[in-house]
Amino acid sequence: MEYPAELQIAERAARAAGAVIRAHYERGPIAVDTKADDSPVTQADRDANAVILEILMSAFPADAILSEETPDTETRLTSRRVWIIDPLDGTKDFVNRSGEFAVHVGLAVDGEPVVGAVDLPMAGVTYGASRGHGAWRIEGEHRTRIHVGTTAALPALRIGTSRAYPSAALVQFLDAQRIASRTAMGASTKLVAVAAGELDAVINLSSGECEWDTCAPEIIVREAGGAYTDATGAPFRYNLPDPKHYRGSICSNGACHAALVAKLLPYVPA
Repeated sequence: MEYPAELQIAERAARAAGAVIRAHYERGPIAVDTKADDSPVTQADRDANAVILEILMSAFPADAILSEETPDTETRLTSRRVWIIDPLDGTKDFVNRSGEFAVHVGLAVDGEPVVGAVDLPMAGVTYGASRGHGAWRIEGEHRTRIHVGTTAALPALRIGTSRAYPSAALVQFLDAQRIASRTAMGASTKLVAVAAGELDAVINLSSGECEWDTCAPEIIVREAGGAYTDATGAPFRYNLPDPKHYRGSICSNGACHAALVAKLLPYVPA
């Protein structure tokens, strides 16, 4: 199969950034700075961002950029094609040395995600997808098609939960629905686990996610047969003036999505 140029470039950029992050991680002690929003940032975030931008702008100089580690400008709002990037998703997991963090490189066209690559630097694995071409797990030279699971009954679901940001509201919901299978995982490692059929859903009930947290994983999950919406069931739109998602998110195998939305509504951030 011939893969779109955008997917090939996205995967290459994600892997290159992953290599930069892995080198920082293996060097030892990690210096941490604090951004204006009180979130952590490291030199690994900045260096990974620079590598991604160099690769993308060399290949697609007319496209716009929205990145967590690049100052935002309104010029992107006039572009149909916007690369949405999180150069190090899970900085807290990186600093805490859990080994579970990721690189996100996504492309949105007319507000919809169409290409995504998620690299897991410490696992040596990349996940990629483009609209209409399926979702794939890439390890070395091997590319394997991935699919979501099929479990629909809520008590039987395998749920991925945050290792760094546990949610009291989510625990209350899972207890109320008698969902016992809960696996704590770092950053978006749990999102690609849904795409690969290893988990059934990941639920975020915070108002702290942004477009760069979901763009690349969303197209991978969707192309694997799953669903990805805010916690009310509304679809995400991308390249908005304000990139924050205020109503949480549900990433699922699709079979359980409607039931999760219905039961979660009382827990959704106001």
